[in-house]
Amino acid sequence: MIVNKKFYIAMIILLTVILSACSEERQGAIDVVIEDVFIEMNDGVKLASRIYRPNDVKSYPVLLARTTYNSGAFSSKEEGDYRKLGLTMAEKGYVVVIQDVRGLYGSEGEWRLFQDDASDGYQTVIWLNEQAWSNGKVGAFGKSAPGMTANLLATKNPPGLKAAFVQMAPSEFYEEVIAEGGIYRHELATRWMYFINTAYSIKMLQQGKIDDETYSTIVEKNKEFPELFRHTPLNRFPYLSDNPLFTSIFEHYIQDDYYDYYDIPANFSNINIPIYHLGGWYDTFLEGTMKNYLGLQQDGGDGAKGNQKLLMGPWTHQDFGQHGIDGDSAFFEGDEIYLINEMERWFDYWLKDIDTGVMAEDPITYYTIGANEWKTSSVWPVANVEEDTWYFTNEKSNSAMSINDARLSKQQPALQGVDQYKYDPKTPIITIGGRNLFGELGLGPLDQRPAEKHSLTYTSEPLTQPVEIGGTVTATLYVSSDAVDTDFTMKLTDVSPDGTSHILSEGALRMRFREGLDQEVFIEDGKVYEIEIDLQDISHVFKEGHRIRVAVASSNFPRFDRNSNTGNPLGVDSELDFVIAENTVHIGPDYPSHIKLPIIKHQE
Repeated sequence: MIVNKKFYIAMIILLTVILSACSEERQGAIDVVIEDVFIEMNDGVKLASRIYRPNDVKSYPVLLARTTYNSGAFSSKEEGDYRKLGLTMAEKGYVVVIQDVRGLYGSEGEWRLFQDDASDGYQTVIWLNEQAWSNGKVGAFGKSAPGMTANLLATKNPPGLKAAFVQMAPSEFYEEVIAEGGIYRHELATRWMYFINTAYSIKMLQQGKIDDETYSTIVEKNKEFPELFRHTPLNRFPYLSDNPLFTSIFEHYIQDDYYDYYDIPANFSNINIPIYHLGGWYDTFLEGTMKNYLGLQQDGGDGAKGNQKLLMGPWTHQDFGQHGIDGDSAFFEGDEIYLINEMERWFDYWLKDIDTGVMAEDPITYYTIGANEWKTSSVWPVANVEEDTWYFTNEKSNSAMSINDARLSKQQPALQGVDQYKYDPKTPIITIGGRNLFGELGLGPLDQRPAEKHSLTYTSEPLTQPVEIGGTVTATLYVSSDAVDTDFTMKLTDVSPDGTSHILSEGALRMRFREGLDQEVFIEDGKVYEIEIDLQDISHVFKEGHRIRVAVASSNFPRFDRNSNTGNPLGVDSELDFVIAENTVHIGPDYPSHIKLPIIKHQE
C-alpha cells in the first residue's frame, strides 16, 4: 500500500496537537496514581522515586528512568522529569518509575558522576520486582544522562531487566564526554558540570554548607555563559574548582583507568538485553550511539546480539523533549518522530509479548540529509559504499573567503605545497552550531562562513551529479608546527550555489595525543607528521550544483577548549601564558593531505 508521506506526517502532527491540548483534561479523567517513595540502598542511602501507575490491583511491566534532572518526588506533583511520559505510559498499561540519582534533588547521599549508578540501578530493579504492581518485567529508558544510567544498569543484568530504550548517550566517558581527539570538550563538560553543580548547590544550601548569598551568586553566574567559557586558568573555573568531580578532569586529562567505570564497550559481551538506540547526526553523543548499537549488535551477550535497533535522525541534542513530536528539527522536513509511539512499540514487544512488527523491520532506520527522507538498512555503513579520496590542492576554488581558498579534487596534486596560518589562542575561531550540547552557540547545520574566514578551506568544483555519502568520514593530514603542542580541527560542509556553507561533520586532534590518548608525545619544530582525524558518521546527499568543502583550523571554541600551545598540563595556563603557533598543512605527492568520503554507489 502506498501512503502519502506528507499526509501521514500532517496527521501525526494534528493528532499530537490534539493530544497536547487535551493532556491536562485527560490527566484529570484517567485514573493514574502518582506516588512518591524512598527506595533504600544496601548502604542505607534512600533514593527519592516517583511512581506513575494505573489505579488498580493488577500487576504491570515497569519502566524505569534514573535521572539527574529532578523526578519531582517529594517536591511538586505538577512537575518532574518525564512527568508527561509517566502519565501517558501509565495509561497504556505500564508502571513508570522516575528516580533521582544518588545525591541529587530528593535523594540522599553524595553524587559521584555516575560511579554509583550501576549498583544503585541494580538494587532498584530488585526492589521493583518485589512490588505487588510489578509483573517482574522491567524496561530501562532515558535520554542523555538518564540514558547513561540505563546503559550502566544494562551492564549488571539484574533479574527482570528485559529491554532498554536509550536516547543520545555516550559509550565511553573519557573519549566522548571529557575529551575528543584528546581535546577537552569545554562546551559539553564544563557547561554540564556547572548546570549540575547549580542543582547540587540547592542541597548544599539546605545542609548549611553554603549560605544564601553564595547560592544566589552560583545561580547568577550560570547566566554568564557563553562568555564565561573564556575564564582562565580553566582549572580555577568559578564555583567548580572546589568540586572534586571537576578537578579530577585535570588530574586525569591523559587517558587512564579512572573513567573505566563508564566503559560500555568493555561490557558488550556482558549485556544481555535488546536496546533501542536513538541518536542524531548533530547530537553531541553521535559517536556513542553508533558505537553502542554496532558493538552490541555484533558482540553483545545472549539476548543482545542481533536484537538491537538504531534510529538516527537529523537531530541535535536539544531537539528531544519528554513528550509529543520529538526529534522535530527546525532545519529539515519529514523528520518528526512521536517518541512515545516508538517506546510503546519497543516495550510492548519485549515486555508484553505483543508482536508490534518492530523486530520484523530492518534494524536501522536513518534520515538522509539533503534528500530529506527516511531510509532503512540491515547494516552500517550501508551497502554499496566505497571510500572516495578527495585531495587538498594548490589550485584556487574561487568560492570561499578564507585564508587560502584552495580546491578539493579527486586528482592528487602534482606539485608540493604548504598552507600556513597563525593560531593565537587569545583570538580563537568561535563555534557556530554543529554537535553542541547546549544551544548558546547554536545547534545543527549552521552557516560556517564566518569561521571559514579564519580557516584554510578546500572546496570542490560544483558537482555535476548528486553525491550521496553514508558512513564514517575520516581525514588524513600532513602537518607541522613551531609550537610544542597545538590542535588541528576540521569541518565538512555542503556549499549551496548561493555560497552558504552548512556544517555536516566535524572532528579534531590534539597533537600531543596523536600516538594515543594515553600518552603525550610533543612536536618537534618543523617536523612533518601524518595525522588522522575522525569526523564521525553522517548520511547526506550533496545535490547537483553544490560543492564539497573541508575547513581546517586550530580552534573551534568553546566546543573545544583552546590549546595554549605551551605543552603544559590541561587547565593550568592563563591567557598570559598563551603562545602563538604557526601551523602548516602540507599538500602534494609526498604529503597527500586528503579526506575520505563513504560514497554510496547507486546501481543504474
